[in-house]
Amino acid sequence: MKSLKGELALVTGAAMGMGRSVSRLLLEEGCDVAMVDINGKELTKNVKQLKTKGNCKAYICDVSKRDAVYRLQKKVKQEMGDVTILVNNAGVVRVGDFLHLDDKAIDWIVDVNLKSIFWMCKAFMPGMITKKWAHVVNVASAGGLLALPDISIYCATKFGVVGFSDALRQEMKKYKYNVGVTMVCPYTVATGMFEGFKEVAMTKILKTEDVTVKVVKAIKKNRAMVAVPNFQVNFLTPLTKLILPVHTMDIINKLAGMWTANEHTTGRRSK
Repeated sequence: MKSLKGELALVTGAAMGMGRSVSRLLLEEGCDVAMVDINGKELTKNVKQLKTKGNCKAYICDVSKRDAVYRLQKKVKQEMGDVTILVNNAGVVRVGDFLHLDDKAIDWIVDVNLKSIFWMCKAFMPGMITKKWAHVVNVASAGGLLALPDISIYCATKFGVVGFSDALRQEMKKYKYNVGVTMVCPYTVATGMFEGFKEVAMTKILKTEDVTVKVVKAIKKNRAMVAVPNFQVNFLTPLTKLILPVHTMDIINKLAGMWTANEHTTGRRSK
């Protein structure tokens, strides 16, 4: 198992939720941590609290903006050094049926959830591939494996994160770069992002550290995927999609409550 002591980690969406949690856990592992978020007030407050755990620094950045990300890379390198662990965690959601979603909201979700990962990887991975060891974590969702109504654009972006991560991992092996890639596919996590979500039959809303502890372990063991809960997300969902007809899956999703789960969901941020 890889020791993370002395590594420089960068975590996006670090002001709250899973980003804050994984930042704390990485600090406890002995990493220096660059904590990145657009919410400067919350980010600054949390960095002050986490400084008791180790060396961390706040970077206010809209990671959906390509030029801002490229500037971020230069600033982090100058002030903290070369990033060896990149955790792409920033994410947003806007609930509603597709035909009534505002165009700006669609752009916002795609830019933050998917395109920001492209820009972060483009900015930081050229330095990472020169190292003896480095690791990228891309936070997707169980909604990147099984789509639900009323969060169509969110699901589309998370399917994109899954596909990108799968391809990126193989490229690292093909070109013999010592960079591991982990995609994270959790069920709904109690971070406030899905406030109002109605639990689906035979599932439960996860606590933040149900996921983040497994993320840190996956970095140390170079695991390709973190699925929480593992059996339902990693095995049951792909298997049922493979063996059951589409219309049967639709009926099961409806009966399980997936069609109504997000009717009263609200995102943490608005656009």
